[in-house]
Amino acid sequence: MNRKIIIYIVVIIIILIAVFFSQQAVSGKFGQNIVSDVTNKASAYLAKGSDWIMTNVYSKIEEEVQNRGEAIQNGIIDAKQKVEDIPNKIESYFSGIKNAVTGNTNNNNCTTTAPTN
Repeated sequence: MNRKIIIYIVVIIIILIAVFFSQQAVSGKFGQNIVSDVTNKASAYLAKGSDWIMTNVYSKIEEEVQNRGEAIQNGIIDAKQKVEDIPNKIESYFSGIKNAVTGNTNNNNCTTTAPTN
């Protein structure tokens, strides 16, 4: 029990020391150097990871992605054509209702009939 308390106190002291030195003007340049070094190393590591993905993963799935992309594109084109046809169907439906209500039977676009009593 006492050992845990001592460990916690030591951790708190280390954190307070780090906070104190991070606020000092002398440590500002040191912090910038650390951030710069970490950024450079991280960008190099990410570039290596990107190269690995391009050579090992993308090369294996490229053909499948292309095939599925064409299928998706065809599906999008079909859906777009259906959406573009909706205004014509709505216009036809309402004109059919109007004709059924007014008794004008010249336009047979609507499959609905006027209610009879």
